[in-house]
Order: sequence, then structure tokens, then C-alpha cells
Amino acid sequence: MRLEDVTAEIRPRSDWEAVDLGFAMARRSFWRCLSVWWLALLLPALVGIVLLRDHAFVFATLFWWWRPVASRMVLFELSRRLFGEAPSWRQVWKEIPRAWSRRFFYRLVWSRFSPWAPVTMPVEDLEGLRGQAYQQRTKLVMRRGEGAAFRLSLGGSLASVWLMLGLLGMVNMFLPEGQDGIFLESWQAVRAGEVGGIGQAASWILVGCYLMALSLTDLFVTGGGFGIYVNSRTWIEGWDVELAFKRMANRIGMLSKLLIASCFLLLQLSSGAAERPAEEVIREVKSHPDFVVQKMQVPVPDTSSSSSSSSGGSSSGSSSSRSSGGSMEWLQQVMQGFGNVLLVVCIVAALAFVAWLLWNFRHLLKDRSGLDGGPSEGTKARVVMGMEVTPESLPEDIPDTAWRWWCEGRRHEAVALLYRGAISRSIELARVEIMESDTEGDCLRRIREAGSRAHPAYFKGLTGFWLGLAYAKDFPASDEVQGLCQQWPYGERRQA
Repeated sequence: MRLEDVTAEIRPRSDWEAVDLGFAMARRSFWRCLSVWWLALLLPALVGIVLLRDHAFVFATLFWWWRPVASRMVLFELSRRLFGEAPSWRQVWKEIPRAWSRRFFYRLVWSRFSPWAPVTMPVEDLEGLRGQAYQQRTKLVMRRGEGAAFRLSLGGSLASVWLMLGLLGMVNMFLPEGQDGIFLESWQAVRAGEVGGIGQAASWILVGCYLMALSLTDLFVTGGGFGIYVNSRTWIEGWDVELAFKRMANRIGMLSKLLIASCFLLLQLSSGAAERPAEEVIREVKSHPDFVVQKMQVPVPDTSSSSSSSSGGSSSGSSSSRSSGGSMEWLQQVMQGFGNVLLVVCIVAALAFVAWLLWNFRHLLKDRSGLDGGPSEGTKARVVMGMEVTPESLPEDIPDTAWRWWCEGRRHEAVALLYRGAISRSIELARVEIMESDTEGDCLRRIREAGSRAHPAYFKGLTGFWLGLAYAKDFPASDEVQGLCQQWPYGERRQA
């Protein structure tokens, strides 16, 4: 699994945004997913039609029972395509027998009616976990999106029935006039309470509409569950942060390559200029035919004129030497100027990159605290460890309500209310910066750092009771819960 090859935007989402992400992935590969869904159930369906041709509703029940095999193939297709792979048909055919046999008893018997199967199935199939490791992992993944997964499964079942009725109505509409007698007879038999009186043709039409509706809805239920699973791992493992650092590393790597190439070019230019001595370059320039001194003898009887001519020839040679030396100095100045310009360009590029980093990650440098040292309204946590901690979600008198729930037998909700209330009051009253991604240990550490205003001693004892209840199902004694309600330090009326 390479996060840099992912084909969707990886970022923390809300539960229903994650479901929408799964729907988008299913729509993107709709025909492919529909094909692998039916391929997984093709052989069992053919065998069932042959053996149960006179029992259409029994066949439909067995087909529905075998449906998780097709869901596994849709999950196989979506998970590969999310990370940039395109499974071949050969890989699909090889995966189908594994989908039939993998943990057959657990998936098709023990957990067949689990409404959270769309989210727990990726833990089993993609991570390959079993036993205690599987149980712990599913609890961790289901902390976020448990309610959305339940409503997704329920909505998918209702949508299958609704779509089946729609398809059945469409079939009835396309029948020629006077040819709908099989439906009328079947409807009269149902109204008379004789379910067995439904004709065989009407039964198979009804079953066919249900199978088509089931295949269409299960694609999106599986996709939505996979979206919740991806979103949970993004929150837990920080996939978005990892991707951001990898992209940053790629950009820095490209800039470093550019700087290295520029420095190498400068060194090559300077070394090329220094390899040849100046005297050799001067001799090479002077040896060019354009710099050959032309001498001409003119017969002049005056000896003084002859001396003057000779003196003029010497001056011309000296002028040629000075001209060649000046050309070499000009070439060195040009090379030096080019190197300086290239150096300035590299420095400007480096400064521009630093400015780009500061601008794009300026949110990390902002002050996240409020005017009074606490978290601002925009940064207050609303959901911590899957629990709502906003003041609007809590009763006015938390300890009184918690003790009443405990006496009514709602023990888990009572302790959870105390724990949620303590976190909410710590944020509101003690201005503790508790984040949505914090665990129980993180919350306890932050409250300890806040000092006596957050009542760390009380919160430590409450955290111990909550951990025992949440992870070990160890309920505290009634007098201990009553003591927690009586010692409630956050300002509400205490239970007497």
C-alpha cells in the first residue's frame, strides 16, 4: 500500500462525508463492480436455479444469505483501485474461490446479521487480522462511524425493497394490455392469505426484481462502509499528514537536485576556465591569421622615414598583444558575471521556496488560543473518542442525571455521561485544549497540565472507572458512582 498512489483525496472527514466518498468510488467503477458482484454469485445462482426451480422464494433466501461473497469482491475491486491498481480479470477469477472459503463459518453464519459488516469486513479481508487482534482492531475502527455504518446497512435493506417494488411496477407497465393476469391472480392470493397461491412465473419475476435491486444497492452499501473504514484509518493513523510530508519531501528533493545541478555547472565553468593557463590562451589567440603582423617594405631613400616605418611596425605588434590580452580579460569577466547571475538566481529560488513553505503552512504558526488563554470557539472539540462533548448535548445537571440513570439500570450511559461532562466542563470552564483526536491518556495529561482549575484528581479517578467499563466491562460499585456524583467539582448542583 503506497499512499502516494492513492486516487482519492485523503483528509479527515465526518461520518457522512466518508459514506459519500465510498459512494463516489462505487460510481467511478460502477460497471466493473457490478460485473465482479455477479461473477462471485454466478455459479451458486445457476446451481440454485437448477435445483430450486420450483421454489423461487427459497432460492431468493439462499441468494441473500450468500451475498457477503459478492460484497467481498466489490471490496477487492474498490480497495485496489483506491491505491492506483487495476485488477485484471485473471486476478478477479483467482480471488473468487478465496471469497467463497475465507472464514466461511464466521462471515456467513456467526456474523451474518451484523449491521456493521460493511466496516468490519475491510479489517478482516484487507488487514488479514483474526481472533483477538481482529476484535481489538474493529473496536478501534468503529469508534468513528459506528452509527453511520448501522444506518447505512438499514438504509440499504430498505432501498433494496423499494427498488424491487419499483422494478416490479416497471415490468407491469411494459406488459401488453390484458397480459397482467399472473399479477392479478397473485395479488388476489396474497390478499386472501394464500401465499402459496402465487404463480411460479410471478414468483420468479418478483425474485428477479429483488436480485437486481439487491445487486445495485449492495454496491453502494459496500462502498460506503469502505469509505468509513478509510476515514477511520485517516483519523487514527494520520494518512493526510503522511501524504503532506511525502509531497513536501518530493518538492524539496526536486529543488535540491536543481541546486546541485547549478553548483555543478558553476564548478564546471570555473574549472574549465582554470584548466588552461592564460599564456596558452593568449598564444592561441595571437596565432590566428587575423592577428598576424603584416609587414611591407617600401623603397624610400630617406633613412629617417625607414626608421619611422620600422618603429611603426613595432608599435603595431605591441598593440596586437595588448588587444589579445584585453580580449582574454573580457572573456573571464563574462564568465564571472554569468556565475554571479546564476548564484543570485539560486539564492532567489531558495528564498522563494522558503516563503512558499511559510505561506502554505501558515496555519501551523497561528495562535490557537483564545483571548483568555483557552481554546477559541473555532477550535473547541465537539467529538472526543466518538462521544459528543458539546454543552448542548449534555443535561443541565450532569451528576443528578447520571445518578438517576444509574438507578434506572442505564449504568454504561451514566458513567459515560459523567466522563463526557467532565471533558466538556474542562474545555468550557478550565479552558483545557482537548483535541478531537485525543485518547483517554491524552485528556488526562492535558488536564494535569492545566493545574487545579481542571480538577485533575477527580478526573483521574473518573478516568480509571471509565477505562475499566469501556474496555473490560468492569462496572464500578454503586457507592463509587454515588461518590463521583456527590464530589462533582464543576459547578452544578451536587447529588445529596
